[in-house]
Amino acid sequence: MLIFETGLWVGKGSVLIEGNSLGQNIGFDLTIKEEADGLNLTGTCDGFLNAPLSARIAKNEFGVYVIDVALGDLSMEGTAKLESEPALALLWKQSEESCASLTLFRVSDGFGCRGFFREPAGTQTWEIKFVKKVKAVGGANVFSLAKRRR
Repeated sequence: MLIFETGLWVGKGSVLIEGNSLGQNIGFDLTIKEEADGLNLTGTCDGFLNAPLSARIAKNEFGVYVIDVALGDLSMEGTAKLESEPALALLWKQSEESCASLTLFRVSDGFGCRGFFREPAGTQTWEIKFVKKVKAVGGANVFSLAKRRR
């Protein structure tokens, strides 16, 4: 069973660029859908990067997963082991000396993602927590017990 499931997800975290002492905020809004050819992730990234995100994850004949990711202008492909924890993925860009590794693991109300991105210009590392987006339910018979300022 995969750590993440279909639906709407929100991610918040930080990216640390090699040589800097402070991380930069990063956020994601993701939609994960199951389709005939595997899982499709679509969404946006904001903060450190302002870019669209799309990914396709499909199981291959060897029991591991193949991944294709596009984040803005960056496209990478790779392989992953996603059915046992911690889930681990390795991505690379064929035309350059760029690669990324990431791990996914369960946290109390979602999943965490830590990883590295290495390119000739340097290394970046990140930590992001993803939680399932919950739609607020309202109605005439719903009221709040919380005190509100007037």
